[in-house]
Amino acid sequence: LENWSPQSALGQLQAKLDASEAESEAQIEQFLAQDLPLGSFLESFCQSRTRSHICRTQLEKLQELLQK
Repeated sequence: LENWSPQSALGQLQAKLDASEAESEAQIEQFLAQDLPLGSFLESFCQSRTRSHICRTQLEKLQELLQK
């Protein structure tokens, strides 16, 4: 088990958020290039945006707790 610290948790959440945002961007580019059908785009895009939202919310909450 690696050492846990608030900073490592923040870093991991930020990395997950960045990856999810990049995934969303790639999906948009695929859709606009007509490499991804509408149904597939909507399903995968909604999933990645949900992951982004969850990560962003967790990141903001952890930052808020650490400021107290």
